[in-house]
Amino acid sequence: MIKWLNLREVANECGFKDPRTFRDNYMDQYPPDRTNKQLKWWKQTTVDRIKEVEFSDEHITDDEGA
Repeated sequence: MIKWLNLREVANECGFKDPRTFRDNYMDQYPPDRTNKQLKWWKQTTVDRIKEVEFSDEHITDDEGA
């Protein structure tokens, strides 16, 4: 079964407190999978891919960390 997430849930999954941060900075790069006039939804698999590509720690080297 497909799980659909709205903008607030996607932003929360990506670690943003405010959905506008995701909307303003990432929505052009990762458009919603389903929309109507007011609402937008992403599949859980799409959100997992966004988190893997944008927010993984793989690109951080050992000497860059705090």
